[in-house]
Amino acid sequence: MSTSLHAAPGSTAEDLFIDLFSDTFGAEKAGYLYSQYHFFDIYNNDRFADFLIENGAKRIAIEIDDEATHNPRLVSRNKYYDDLLKQNSMIYLGWDVYRWAVRQMQQQPDTVKDELRVFLGSSPHFREVEDYLPCQRSKAIEADNLELKEHQKDALASLEEMRRRHETIALIYHATGTGKTVTAVTDAKRIGKRTLFIAHTNELVTQAAETFKRLWTDVSVGIYMGPLKEKDAFVVCGSVQSVALHTEEFGETDFEYLIIDEAHHAAAETYQKILSYFKPSFTLGLTATPERADDRNILDIFKNTAHKLDIKTAVEIGELVSVRCIRIHTNIDLTKVRFNSVRYNIRDLESKIFVPDRNKLIVDTFMEYVSDKRTVIFCASVKHAEEIAAKIRERGVPAQAVSGSMKMSGRNEILAKFKHGEIKVLCACDLLNEGWDCPETEVLFMARPTMSKVLYTQQLGRGMRLSDGKEFLMVFDFVDNASQYNMPYSLHRLMKLKEYHPGKRVLGTKQQMQEDDELYRRGEKPEALIDYPVSATDYEAVDVFNWQDEAAGMLSQMEFIRRVDVQSETVERYIREGKIIPDMIVPLSEHKKLKYFREETLNAAAEEYGWTLIDDENRKELFMDMVRQMDMSYSYKPVLLKAIFAHADKNGRVPIDNIVAYFREYYEGRKASGLKAEKANSIFAKGGYTDAEARRNILANPFKRFEDMQMLRHTKTLGIIEVEPTVWKNLTDEEKREILRICDEKSEKYFQRIEHS
Repeated sequence: MSTSLHAAPGSTAEDLFIDLFSDTFGAEKAGYLYSQYHFFDIYNNDRFADFLIENGAKRIAIEIDDEATHNPRLVSRNKYYDDLLKQNSMIYLGWDVYRWAVRQMQQQPDTVKDELRVFLGSSPHFREVEDYLPCQRSKAIEADNLELKEHQKDALASLEEMRRRHETIALIYHATGTGKTVTAVTDAKRIGKRTLFIAHTNELVTQAAETFKRLWTDVSVGIYMGPLKEKDAFVVCGSVQSVALHTEEFGETDFEYLIIDEAHHAAAETYQKILSYFKPSFTLGLTATPERADDRNILDIFKNTAHKLDIKTAVEIGELVSVRCIRIHTNIDLTKVRFNSVRYNIRDLESKIFVPDRNKLIVDTFMEYVSDKRTVIFCASVKHAEEIAAKIRERGVPAQAVSGSMKMSGRNEILAKFKHGEIKVLCACDLLNEGWDCPETEVLFMARPTMSKVLYTQQLGRGMRLSDGKEFLMVFDFVDNASQYNMPYSLHRLMKLKEYHPGKRVLGTKQQMQEDDELYRRGEKPEALIDYPVSATDYEAVDVFNWQDEAAGMLSQMEFIRRVDVQSETVERYIREGKIIPDMIVPLSEHKKLKYFREETLNAAAEEYGWTLIDDENRKELFMDMVRQMDMSYSYKPVLLKAIFAHADKNGRVPIDNIVAYFREYYEGRKASGLKAEKANSIFAKGGYTDAEARRNILANPFKRFEDMQMLRHTKTLGIIEVEPTVWKNLTDEEKREILRICDEKSEKYFQRIEHS
């Protein structure tokens, strides 16, 4: 993201977008937004999307820029072309890409929110992007000296057993960096049949081909990607895009074994085309992402999970390094720092933590504990990073600040010196969360308060790689005073550990954890902590409460209103009057509070007040019941429904101008035929009305009742009326004909009644 993104004073464009996103979908959903998501473009250059979010089976990139950023008249030609390459590479990866301008978010927030609803859906299925484990680099494994880990042997045994049961498709869920590809290649080699391996990036395809070549030396291995079309090899490693575009180049039975990498994308159209075309004897999906509920659950496709491996297990089996932790308490008060659902207000935060006492504590801690160890200090800003690095250099230790705003050449030089030990300390604010790796890192300082689980876990991942001579990763958590609702993440909070002993392992093998438990029980320090001035008898209870986790199982006020068949004003009034009590209130600021409700609270309110509960399962039936029982003080409801069915697109959306034109034609047509148009007080009977007056009339009556029942919605800035998607997509042709027939019958009876009144 360019530096021009710093918008209003005290607020970045990223913060502004998060606020608009939260207003649109609920603050608890903003935790699914992944800021500065790292990816590779088609030339394998490092790139960062401003935001990435997964919605069902789709990955969606969101870019925020000022108006000048992509205007070829205002930026250099190279910069313009580079921006196009970035966007095109996202599309090549199969992502949807949406862009908004800073000024647009500032001046037209309602438009941005309406567009978000249209692009992402009114009831989206957001989910966590990935497992966020540190990537392990490919190791040069030869077939002759390959030693499989126990989890790989277990997975292979499970796959063999599944085939004995005549099962033909399976999924392996192993954490990133734990050898999924090696497991798959070993299984394919054991089967010994022609194999197709599918992945979604050039790098993954190339890495897989190299692994096949090393481990299965007596067969030919080809690449089917871009200009390379080695389709006749015994093993073909292809990109999903290239294979999906050229399935006609292959016979559907050409391959006996099909491997789908990053299988959590398998519901996407390109993957589905491949899965439906080829007819292998066995299909294996690989993923680091656990199966999750979305538009199409991954297990709906892969049926069975052959083997699982999560981050805790990855450490337990020695695939990632064990982790110790020391908590350093500061006297900094964050309780008054403003925050949205996932981020602190940067100006408030900097004013609190960019103080000499806290900076001195960070530097003193480094010098006292780990001045001889390779350390990464995560800081809150570029200024903060530069200040800490300067103070460490003053104490005689080589240290440098690094950030995304530096020139790439200078940044890479610093990172190389750190890797080779010439620089002992890196102070980073926004660069090392993703896309960089140094297994030799021994110590992490978490000196940047963050409410983002994603960001904290990314930072942790920079130190969890295995390295020769590295027994454990030491994490220093700088713990500032905060309220229950704006508490920053710490290692213990991340792992939900309520007890803290200084230096004790937080993650480790079962034996390591047992040994630590025994030592601390006796009040003894582990040998690894001899040089650390901590007492093994110290103990602290940790508050691991996380409002986002609590809210994940509750209904927001927005969702509560969507679930009952009464007007939103009624629910809001009942809450104000204390007739409905929220189960959790999250104070974002002095003037803004989030209210959440348990399912039992919703059910109790519905029973007490005689409300009908609405969900995606019964919404269509309730809509049909509403049409069948339609009461009519005017003739507007049938006319509105007929206008919608006459002009709706495939998604059930109709420009309101089309509805206004339909109303005008309908009532003026009645008058032209000598029929009564409406009651005398109706503007459609009086005539002489403007389109704006007709629009106001339609939105007040009859639209309002359908809106209150969550059956129709009005996207004001786009001028669109939309049928609730869970209603529209489930209506059969027969039901649509029934609705139109009911509308005609109701209208006829209504006009018969007013003709004689």
